[in-house]
Amino acid sequence: MEKGAVEEFVASDTPVTMEVSALVEYLSPEDLAKKSDLILIGSVKEILPARWNTPDGEQPEDAFEGSGLNDVIYRDVVISVDQYLKNPLSSNEVIVRTLGGTVGNLTLAVEDEPSFEPGDDVLLYLVEDAYPATKDLEPEHFRVTGSFQGKYTLTGDGKAVKSGEAVELEELLRIINAEN
Repeated sequence: MEKGAVEEFVASDTPVTMEVSALVEYLSPEDLAKKSDLILIGSVKEILPARWNTPDGEQPEDAFEGSGLNDVIYRDVVISVDQYLKNPLSSNEVIVRTLGGTVGNLTLAVEDEPSFEPGDDVLLYLVEDAYPATKDLEPEHFRVTGSFQGKYTLTGDGKAVKSGEAVELEELLRIINAEN
């Protein structure tokens, strides 16, 4: 090797994490209700395995090499719908797509994406997926409005919790009804 040259080597079994963050515009509960295509109350039924946005779900050869975020890892979350609050669908399940996850030894960590746990009761503000890297990938799915801002975890005592802040569920329902 020449003096001063740097040899680039990453073993195929070495875990690699790519972190992504961006500024997120603040959305009030009123803004969330106005901007959402669909609002629902339900529970997290299942979190499907992370996959790449490629036809076979496998890592592309040139992943992250100058492609921006054209190559992404995503996860689909199956929500069992208890109640539609805006624009009801005929299905009792909705797929919510989130960016990030781990496939093989590569992890994509997206800072402002909402997180889900199986069994959680949630109130979700959802929009049709407009993200070029995932919008056309089946099955039909939605994204959370305003990233983490459009996901509330419901508690047994009538509260809705988002980012550690609790509000009365009844207050959110009043706002949603007023905006529809």
